Amino acid sequence: MVTPEDLVGRQVQGVTCSWFHARDGGGAPELLHMWLHMEDLGPVRFHTLDHILDLRIDEHHDCYDMDMLGHVTVSAAPDEFPLAPFAGSEVLSIQQVRQRSIDSRVGFKVTFQVGSVRILALADDLVVTAARLPGGWEDDLVLDPPDPDPASEAMLRILAEQTQVCRAAREAVLTGGACRIGDGVVPAEVLAGTYAVRLEHTRAANIETIGLPETVAALREHGAQPVRLGSIDSPDGSWHFVVFLAADGSLAACTGVRKISPETTGDHGETRS
Repeated sequence: MVTPEDLVGRQVQGVTCSWFHARDGGGAPELLHMWLHMEDLGPVRFHTLDHILDLRIDEHHDCYDMDMLGHVTVSAAPDEFPLAPFAGSEVLSIQQVRQRSIDSRVGFKVTFQVGSVRILALADDLVVTAARLPGGWEDDLVLDPPDPDPASEAMLRILAEQTQVCRAAREAVLTGGACRIGDGVVPAEVLAGTYAVRLEHTRAANIETIGLPETVAALREHGAQPVRLGSIDSPDGSWHFVVFLAADGSLAACTGVRKISPETTGDHGETRS
């Protein structure tokens, strides 16, 4: 069994679909199953059980005939399929979708750096769409508030110090950004060397950052003390923040780097380092 949350932080490496073609040839082919080939997970099969979306690791099946009813084909998703353009992209976040009339979650919205797609189980049909649905379907659907996330809650506590980079990182968390806190620890002085090189690279490449010089200095001050790394990606993918946690769980340092150019996103008023 796979949960939608298992997709977050992983790259979509490909999309495969199975389609039912009616024997009489009437109407467009009907989407039966979809497989997202996910980094470090493998093929995740999407299947509908009434209004429930079922996700499992499973290899795609072969084409088959359904006698008088028609036949089923299996192939890579066509270019016009809503998820096809996101092959090679990382899933930044997911948000559950609820159907009002049955008061039940029927799928989720998956957000990438440059767009989003909803994957839904509607009346036992698998629906994958980046657009509004026709008829009354759209008015019957609502996004659920994000579920409480332990990593997000921890980040909000840690980032209470109101420096510029802390405020930007907190805003990313509060607006639904993806948060992760690693398990391992690294001596701060080792990370200081790594991020000093990164500082020179971002300056040379004119990449916008927040708090990177201060982060290098803080890590040097911590010396050989162990540091745990966390990360936050803003919901639109425009900023990536790295949070450095001391052994007691307090904030050792925090920095952010812009991943999308200012011309394609709103101006947050950050400074260049």
